Parts: sequence; structure tokens; C-alpha cells
Amino acid sequence: MPKQVLIVDDEETLTWSLAKSLSNDRDTYEVTTANDGETALELTRKSPFDLVVLDIRLPGINGLDVLLKIKDERPATKVIIMTAYGSSEIKAKAKARGSLFYIEKPFEIEQMRGLILKALREDEARGFDGSMTGLQLPDLIQMNCLSQVTTALYVRKDQREGCIFFEDGQITHAEIGAIEGEEALFSILSWSSGSFRFVGGMKAPRVTIHTNWEYLLIEGMRKADEMNLALEKGEIDTSDIALIDEPTRIAVKNISSLPECTGVAVITSDNEVLYQSGKIANEVDLSYITTFFLNLTENLGSLTSSTPKKVTFIDLNRLVLVYPFKIYVLALLFDRAVLSQETVSTIERVITRYQI
Repeated sequence: MPKQVLIVDDEETLTWSLAKSLSNDRDTYEVTTANDGETALELTRKSPFDLVVLDIRLPGINGLDVLLKIKDERPATKVIIMTAYGSSEIKAKAKARGSLFYIEKPFEIEQMRGLILKALREDEARGFDGSMTGLQLPDLIQMNCLSQVTTALYVRKDQREGCIFFEDGQITHAEIGAIEGEEALFSILSWSSGSFRFVGGMKAPRVTIHTNWEYLLIEGMRKADEMNLALEKGEIDTSDIALIDEPTRIAVKNISSLPECTGVAVITSDNEVLYQSGKIANEVDLSYITTFFLNLTENLGSLTSSTPKKVTFIDLNRLVLVYPFKIYVLALLFDRAVLSQETVSTIERVITRYQI
């Protein structure tokens, strides 16, 4: 039985010529056409299509919204994106990472024919899985920018959630906890799997990103590829990938290398654990010590007028040190109750050096 292909484009001459030219392959697939998003969705809801060839710029419902609805309602449907916009470099990088199929206008009929046949042969669902399958995160970002929509893209991986904001075809802001701007965007782009949701019409609370989205996407994929390569080579492990800025990451790494140190945690004032390693997650109530530390000044009343530089908890042969570090709370766990002066000096020196 021939497979079913739907071609969606607002140019009636294009859809007509494609349908006529591709009719030579009718033994392999049958072509149906639509010239707007509403019609395309009506057709896909009536009967399943194996493949949808979709233009990003459509009247009424834009191509991105059509794509999301199709993939949500018919997750097995494959998609080829047609666009006269965007960067061939981005498309090449995205495709190399298991992305959607892309074709850039203007194209030759044989190019489209070859891509349709290739897509129909591709059985493996790949990509960034959420309420729809087969997409990579760079796909979602690129299509938001090409569609020039205003929206917020929330991305979750395990216990971490980040958000990317779009407005008029540009990325304006990204955040993960206390981290924001380009650093937060690159961190989100390093996630190879997870779930996501869109909040349409939602604008960023502030603008922290001014760089062109194409550069950001290429740079983010480059950084993600470098990290994946380092993971494969064993140069880093997953515990080294923290949602913290570079100075904090370096400070954590230096302190973690101390022989007596058995765990480190970085916590926000909202009790969100951005990073933890070693035994600290199982042996220390991070929420309690963070709340205690942040409320200490208020609880002590007139005894102190500012946040203490350090709080020490001693429990049998175990020592917990809590420091204010930049905008975080830094908790350190040691397997002894008393530290050598050399170790204490090293900790203080690292914290002072990377505090700014």
C-alpha cells in the first residue's frame, strides 16, 4: 500500500507542481496538498500521514504551531521543513545530530523527491523527546526563531528546568535557577534529552541576550559536542557538569580535590541545589542548613548585623562548613571534625579568589 504524504505551503502553484511532478512515484507514496495550517491539521486528524512536508511561514496558524500539533497528535509522523530562511550551517549541524529533515527554497524537484524517499525509509525515531518525538532541541529553537513567534520554551531534564524566551525571531533571555543569559542557554543546549513545553505569547522578564540566534545556536552545539567528546574520552564525568558559572565551577573543583573533602554542594537562596557531589546529598540535610544559614542574622538579632562569613556544624567525626559564595550558599562536607590549618587556608584562599 502506498504511503501517504501531505505537502503544506501557502503557494498554490508550488503545491500543485510538486503534486504533479511527484505523481510519478504514486506506487510508493500518494500526495495530498494543503495551503494553510488549519486545513493541514484537519487532514491529519481525519487520517494519519506517514510524512508531512511543511513550510514554516504559513497564514493563520504558523508552521511551527502546525508542527507541534501534528507531532503531539501523531507522534509517528515524520516531517520535512521547507524554508527560505535560516542558515545552511545550522541545518548541517542539526542534521548531523539526528535532527529533522530540512530543504531550503528554492529547490529542485529531484531534491525534494530524494528527501521524501529518504524520510519514508527512516524508521528510527530519534531526537529530543518531549510530548512529541523525533526532534532535537536545536530544531525547536531554530523553528521558533524562523517563525518569529513570541513564546517561552521550558525545558526539563531530571530535576533541572530551564527556560528560553523568544521574541520577533530572536532569543532574548534564558535562565536556569540563578544562572541566566548566554551561559544558561548553552547549559540547556548541552542536554541531550528531556521534556519541554511552550507558553505562547510569554515575554522575557528582562533582556539578557543580544547576540544573533544563529551564532548562539552554532556556538551552543559546538560546546555541547565538545562536552560529549570529553565525556566519551573520560576527561570529565557527569558530576562535573554543573549548572553554575565558570568561577564557581573552578572553586568547587579545587575544593573537591582536597583529600579530606567528601562532598560539595552549591545551593540557591530558594533552596534549589544547583550542584552536589560525593556523600553530601545522603549525609547532610542541605535544605535545613541553607535555611538556618540564611536566617542566622535575623535569629541572632543584635549579636550580628551581617551574614556571617562561615558557619560550622560538627557531628561526631564529621564536619560541615557553610559559606556565602557570590549569590549562592556553598556547603562542604569533611570526614573529620577538625581540619588542618593548611586545609582551612586553602579553602579560604579559593573562596576569596573566586568570590568576585
